[in-house]
Amino acid sequence: MCLVCIAVASWVLRSADPESADAWKAALLANISALSAIRYLRQYVMQKSSPDGP
Repeated sequence: MCLVCIAVASWVLRSADPESADAWKAALLANISALSAIRYLRQYVMQKSSPDGP
């Protein structure tokens, strides 16, 4: 899941035209995907490192 979000974010930034008027939408989508991946990874690490975790 985490890698998919990062892959989508990098693909969006590579395929977007920086000269277009909608470039901000591509940047926003990439940032949201990257933040989602970071959040997921942090939760995963916290669950693995807690002694009471599953």
